[in-house]
Amino acid sequence: MCWGTLFGSGVASALVMPVQAAGVQRIYDGLSANQYLQIMIAALILVAVFIGIFYVIGKRNARRTKVNPVARNVALILAILYLTVGTLLLITDFIVLIEPYVATDVFAYVVQIFRYYFPEIVFGIIIVGAAGLLLYLVGFYIMIFVQEPTEIVKDDESYHIRAPPEMETEVSRERMDNSGIAFRVTDWETKEPLSDGKICLETKNGTLMMIKYTDFTGEVDFGKLCGTGDDYYAYVEGDRERQVYRFVTLTERTAQ
Repeated sequence: MCWGTLFGSGVASALVMPVQAAGVQRIYDGLSANQYLQIMIAALILVAVFIGIFYVIGKRNARRTKVNPVARNVALILAILYLTVGTLLLITDFIVLIEPYVATDVFAYVVQIFRYYFPEIVFGIIIVGAAGLLLYLVGFYIMIFVQEPTEIVKDDESYHIRAPPEMETEVSRERMDNSGIAFRVTDWETKEPLSDGKICLETKNGTLMMIKYTDFTGEVDFGKLCGTGDDYYAYVEGDRERQVYRFVTLTERTAQ
């Protein structure tokens, strides 16, 4: 947030610097095909980087903690400021690109200010566009980080237990022991515990036994069930193959 504030202040200071009061006129006659190609390649790279970083930001902050209300309000104001300035920078790039084909004094004046800071127009367009996307990233990051965590409603499924017929038969014959089934669930990449995650517990043949939610430490305890840990398979809803979340068995202390 501090680095973003300094960057935003620098941009604002640069925009209010005085320019020459000469008469506004056509600044340049347009870009060549090669220059447009350079700008297009740079734009594609910047957009790809923006999307990638934004995806990582959103994924790593999906599990949020509470933020002080005053700090949240200040952060939201800064985020809106960054998004506004970023939009203005991107609009400036657009104006510079189309100015040779639009005969208006306002556009020509904008290009005059632009050329005052960036004599090399292609380099300036790329830098200003990158700065605009950077401000977008800072603004979006702040808005995601300070967003109120979503309250998860735990329905009656959390306490639904159903034993498969084969286990009921084994219990009736007194051949089946009860075992405690508990896990700690963490993210494979960040190693962070999954808080309030919906965990499904199935038997090996795919019969849904129970649904419970993890606590703030990422642990979930299904209690004592018929059979052993090998008779059951737990996963986070939407991640049945356990590609996103890792399960560690707490009863036997072996990784699942």
